[in-house]
Amino acid sequence: MTYTSSNGASASNKSLFIQSQISALALEAGLVRHPLVSATDQVVILREIDLVGNATVGEVMEALDGHTDPVGAIMSLIKAGVIEAALKSGILDHNAILTRAGSPFEDDPDPAAPGAAMAAPAPRSSLDASGSPVVWPKTHDGGASETIEHQAVVSVSSGDGDDPLPEGLALLPLSPLRPRVHVGRGEARRSFASLRDLQRAGVYVLLSDTSAYVGVGSVVGRRVASGAQPIEDVDTIITITDENDGLDDADAAALERLLHMRVSAAKEVRLVNGTPGGAVVTPQRYDELNVMAGLACDALARDGHLFVNMSRRLALAGPRAERGQLAPLRPFDNPPEGEVFELSFGRNLIALAAKRDEDDWLLLAGSDIRLDTVASANASASYLRAAWLSSGLLELSDTGEHYVLTRDIAFRSGSGAMHFVLGSKGQGRGGWQPIDSEFDPDAGDQGSLAA
Repeated sequence: MTYTSSNGASASNKSLFIQSQISALALEAGLVRHPLVSATDQVVILREIDLVGNATVGEVMEALDGHTDPVGAIMSLIKAGVIEAALKSGILDHNAILTRAGSPFEDDPDPAAPGAAMAAPAPRSSLDASGSPVVWPKTHDGGASETIEHQAVVSVSSGDGDDPLPEGLALLPLSPLRPRVHVGRGEARRSFASLRDLQRAGVYVLLSDTSAYVGVGSVVGRRVASGAQPIEDVDTIITITDENDGLDDADAAALERLLHMRVSAAKEVRLVNGTPGGAVVTPQRYDELNVMAGLACDALARDGHLFVNMSRRLALAGPRAERGQLAPLRPFDNPPEGEVFELSFGRNLIALAAKRDEDDWLLLAGSDIRLDTVASANASASYLRAAWLSSGLLELSDTGEHYVLTRDIAFRSGSGAMHFVLGSKGQGRGGWQPIDSEFDPDAGDQGSLAA
């Protein structure tokens, strides 16, 4: 095998290519003959590359899950002259870019789209070239086209200008996240992989007549195109990204749970996947993601895809909590159903919960909640703090040292409720302890929850 570099590869801003001439000895009936490369391995590697015209070594290794030597298989295809590797760092690592031999790399000014994939169009605004609004079809019952025939972009102008502001005036910043919403038919799912707009973190919805799947991807176009989701008869695909590529993987995971909550609350379709775990997120970032989700959901409602059976206000604002979390209003002096338990922790902090069944616990309004979560806590403990602060289900205490729950909230277990309260996997001072059922409230002061 020979290793050659492209012209100018020695320049610091160029990529080193590993390539080889196609060897007749290495190929037989179109297949590489090597102990590390089965026919299936070769097809899997080339399929991964063909999704968007290139793939990293790490992505191909994931696609070859279970292979004893995936890098060896990759090197065998390079040796046979079937694929090439671009080494930006000068060494082969998981970030090296793999392409088919002779295919242009993304350093080229205008690389061709891979076969059977749609070339990425330039981003459009919600107006076409003539200044007229883009008209979307109300149904998706056309022919089985392999391209996305309509593309909607939702954006919000920041209003930034170059003119200096007069003294006494200030320009308030808007949320930094601005959604871009793409919609296409189910038959065109592979076309999503070729859109440059979707080579970034984002969320997606796969819709059939009666069901929906809400997912997330660090490269959302590729994730949509993979077709591995457990939903059949997909007729509509929706992707949501930030127009400035401002989402990292944690943002996208939090946005996935936000979108899942909204689709679930609308009750228009049956969700085939359960509630995602979300991500560790600050209250400020959650609010920014929620605004982004609201704008995207409003666009989907206006075009008739989702959220059509609710008010526009609710489509924008979303529900206060996930389905089944928010218990009915209960007067504070009205005892809850079930056995009541107490959890003591921190500096004289107390939470109360009612056990209605083994899988039905109610964390009671007025309970104290620790401010921060520890690193070992699951992401949900942080996510729910941010979500419930945003919706008013949590408030900062008068002392500013902890939160206070403002409504009864349902949990599936006592340990889940305790994990949220403590923000850790600990048990406070002895975990949930039953309150004395023989205590007579008329005999004296019962005490009150810490403020």
